[in-house]
Amino acid sequence: MKKKILIQITILLLTGNLFAQNIDTLVTSDKSLSCGFIGMSPKGDSIFRAVEIVAEYPGGLKAWKEFLVNNINPSVGEHYIKIPKGEKTAKASITVTFEVNKEGNVENVKADSISEAMQPKELVMEAKRIINASPRWSPATICNKGVTFRASQMITFEARKKSFFGF
Repeated sequence: MKKKILIQITILLLTGNLFAQNIDTLVTSDKSLSCGFIGMSPKGDSIFRAVEIVAEYPGGLKAWKEFLVNNINPSVGEHYIKIPKGEKTAKASITVTFEVNKEGNVENVKADSISEAMQPKELVMEAKRIINASPRWSPATICNKGVTFRASQMITFEARKKSFFGF
């Protein structure tokens, strides 16, 4: 008899990752900004160590969580997470980094190398897809000018074996 797997998506919104830890390097091609300027990138962009206002999803962190939960495809996890023999659940986490450009658009979405190497490619693709589907954010600013903001988001998929009785 084939056991059914119930997929539960757990979205871990790590405030430290999304809004604090990853604001250490911001890039803009606008050379006129001098507040917090520390040098130039290899591409010739200005690099900053601080922002006055961080990039924010419309409606804030609660709305970001709702967007992720409402737009992710749970059947991907159901098909690709293997539950070890004798276990009732299994989890797979994907960490995705992305940039919010000075116009507020999400770009350069990438899974970290550990996620790419350790997790099924279908889960990685789904995590990246949902971040790419994000609507426009309010951009980060320095000296009242929009700058590129780097952020990361961990998305954890959890699969549970469903019992004969449905719970």
